[in-house]
Amino acid sequence: MTRVPRPPAGDPLEAFTAEEIRACVGYAKPRQRWALATLAVQLLVLAVLALTGTGRSAVSRFAGLAGDWVPGRAALAAAAVVVAQAIATLPFSVRAWRQDVRAGLSAQRLPAWAADWLKARAVGLVLAALPVAALVLAARGRPPGYPWTAALVAAALVVALSLLGPVVLEPLFNRFSPLPAGPLRERVLAMAAGMGVPVSDVLVADASRRTTKVNAYVSGLGRTRRVVVYDTLVERAGEDEVTLVLAHELAHVRHRDVFWGTAAAAAAAAVGVLGADLLLGLPAVRDAFGVAGLGDPLAAPAVLLMATLAGLAAAPVAGLVSRWSEARADWTALEVSGDAATAVAVERRLALENRADLRPNRLLVAWFSSHPPTMARIAQARLWAAGHAAPSGPGGSGPGPRPHFS
Repeated sequence: MTRVPRPPAGDPLEAFTAEEIRACVGYAKPRQRWALATLAVQLLVLAVLALTGTGRSAVSRFAGLAGDWVPGRAALAAAAVVVAQAIATLPFSVRAWRQDVRAGLSAQRLPAWAADWLKARAVGLVLAALPVAALVLAARGRPPGYPWTAALVAAALVVALSLLGPVVLEPLFNRFSPLPAGPLRERVLAMAAGMGVPVSDVLVADASRRTTKVNAYVSGLGRTRRVVVYDTLVERAGEDEVTLVLAHELAHVRHRDVFWGTAAAAAAAAVGVLGADLLLGLPAVRDAFGVAGLGDPLAAPAVLLMATLAGLAAAPVAGLVSRWSEARADWTALEVSGDAATAVAVERRLALENRADLRPNRLLVAWFSSHPPTMARIAQARLWAAGHAAPSGPGGSGPGPRPHFS
């Protein structure tokens, strides 16, 4: 891995007022507690459906709607889990929306929010039920090369989702339009060319119909790759800030972070298939889940529970790599822009407009955070500035002036 300077985070009072810190922490801490509660409920639902007689009986009755058709029974067993989790966590989702409304971060009334919620659950239902049903059928029929062929298919599905997500799934939730012609567009495309990043366009998402938060991201592979910026950021931030944010996203493209992330997810899916086949081949595990093996049409709760636990176990490693890649993209954006003051201004804007946790819990960061904390990113920008301060004094020798950040 490329070495990226990672200075320790400073006190948020170095970059924010006490009132700003209270506002961000007052929003973020309850949000985190309820997110953890949501996760606990999701795990509880999975455990009940996979490990208890009552739960297995409920799944069996729901799957029985497909009669003796095995693919339908397997798909409905997975759907039962997704639907049960959605119903159980709906109060937490409503609470999060109400918190956003109170904080002025949501632009949606309840009907519009509910429509998006249902749409997201429907996508999740399809993405859970169909692959699990296919896996159960493969384990049941054991085609040549099984389980390695099933593992390869799982990896291929992850790659296909990464390829098709930007053009199939993302348009379900947002409309996209090219960044309008003008100085900003010309500057960004020139910057992309200078970075050696093949980008024909930058898209603007109509995020303002849902939220006041600001963001940008890169997704897709090859011809479906897209660099996207929220219209909220374009409308409210200055040209220098938007350019620096997009420099960060273009750095992800240059470093092929989406490619490597997709490769890692594909490998994890393949290992997951092999692990599920191995574990459900053990009598003790089959007995605990009350199934005959991975080929049992009612194995979906067991598969989804094991996948969730494996994901939680791997989360610290995945988060560590993600935070490193984000820090590398930040550093690259600084090298490209040469503007640490704007980098600090961007981090302030992201924190204040998205209500980031300015006093994060270290354990939660290590386990769940995909990005470095705000103050760590500001510290990195200041370190870059200190290393690139102009020399002063006779003959240009001696330490340069320390840059000032507001």
